[in-house]
Amino acid sequence: MAGKKLEAFREWFTPRKRLWASVSFLVVGAFGPFFYPSTNGYWACLIGPGAILLGSTWNPNPHDKR
Repeated sequence: MAGKKLEAFREWFTPRKRLWASVSFLVVGAFGPFFYPSTNGYWACLIGPGAILLGSTWNPNPHDKR
């Protein structure tokens, strides 16, 4: 059952959606402390996943199917 849900999520989470998710994580992680400075280091937790998602956006072998 979990395999079907994972496959459905992989088909839904296209590289374009992955790009927008990573950009939004990086923007919120970079500019969050300016708007809410009292939450000191919590915004830095969004920069790592944003960078990983951004790096995984581009497929090194575009002709290979997933």
